[in-house]
Amino acid sequence: MFFKSEAKVFLRKINLSSFLISIALIFIFSFLPAVFLIPQKIEAESWLMVDENHDKVWVDTSHWEKKQVFVKSGYFKDNIKKRWVDSSYVVYDGYWETGSYRVWINSSSVQSYAAYRYIDTSHYVTEYYYSEVYKPVNFTVIKGTDSYGWSVYSFAAKAKGMQQVTYNGSRYLANVYVIDYRPARGGSIQAVKYVFLYKAAMELRSRKVWISSGYWQAYTAYRQVDTSHWETRTERHWVDTSYKVERGYWEEYSESQWVDTSHYEYSNIFVSSGYRSEPVHGKITVEKSPEYVFTRWHKGDDGENCGMELKISWEIDNSGLLPEQDPQRIKKVYVYQDTERFKGLGSERTCLYDNTISPVESGSVSIFSEFDYAGNEESLCHIYLFTEEGQSVHAFFSNPVNGFISININYDGTSRDADCWLGGNSFGQSVF
Repeated sequence: MFFKSEAKVFLRKINLSSFLISIALIFIFSFLPAVFLIPQKIEAESWLMVDENHDKVWVDTSHWEKKQVFVKSGYFKDNIKKRWVDSSYVVYDGYWETGSYRVWINSSSVQSYAAYRYIDTSHYVTEYYYSEVYKPVNFTVIKGTDSYGWSVYSFAAKAKGMQQVTYNGSRYLANVYVIDYRPARGGSIQAVKYVFLYKAAMELRSRKVWISSGYWQAYTAYRQVDTSHWETRTERHWVDTSYKVERGYWEEYSESQWVDTSHYEYSNIFVSSGYRSEPVHGKITVEKSPEYVFTRWHKGDDGENCGMELKISWEIDNSGLLPEQDPQRIKKVYVYQDTERFKGLGSERTCLYDNTISPVESGSVSIFSEFDYAGNEESLCHIYLFTEEGQSVHAFFSNPVNGFISININYDGTSRDADCWLGGNSFGQSVF
């Protein structure tokens, strides 16, 4: 147990040691180059780390839900009932008797009869006939002049089209041209030119003509005739005179009956859920105070429990998004620490922050936490930033927690000075 008097002694030792360390640091830094007087960037590169795994990360959103479930229950209940026990019996009796009875006999026979059927003798016959046809010809006849005269006055010829013309007793189809010309010197030139193209002729042709004919033919056909009928028969048969004697009694019996008390009730059901997040890009900054973290069992100068203050800031880089894509914004921050205890006592998880915030591209949260147990350099503080679309950023840093041994410093000097305290980081920055 850490008593108040011992705490005061320890705090005086811390203050004295801090004073000596400050003087030594001032002396050392006065001789160092200017580049070592701003150690934040070097500290950030080696202290705060971001998970470089850009694969999708499973975000577990499993939770308990209160749901209505069906509970099957009931019990057996004994009921006393009555039932009728039938003790009736039958007296079998009768006698043989000879008598007649009618029986239906199914029978049939085949009979012939005269029938008629139509014999079709329809057929095709060849029929011959003459048909007028036009056969091509090629000759010219000029009337009223000769071929020379026609050629002289052909400029005055006018076409009259194809006409039917009789020539030498035969009919033709010919193109007709007419010259009816009166020269200026007087007189007239009249002539007709026939260009014969087709000659009419009678040609013998044949065609098939269908002739419908036939006659009715008599023949003998057969059909089935039903000859079923009733027949009277005589036989000896049994006359049953048996009878039943009705009797019985009522008896009581016990019967087990299932009484169903099944019902619905509300119960906490664990719902497994989650999603795979996508990588996101930007910058994260962590400011820690004090540099050296102690358990809450130690007291500060103000008498309050020792703890750790964290300020986590972020800036999301949306420059790589397409115009149609919505900007990525942080909507949830989850921070926890796994403290690896000394002497193999296991790992202690402490939730530092787990809240949903108003979605922002750039923002920060401030956290104050106390720790129950001391832990070595393998103790890690984890920071998760979640976007609206489910992407996540995972940053972490080594965050040992100092215990009683870390501040057990003697006034006269010992190897256990402030340099032996675990930790010592206050600022970290990393790009993801």
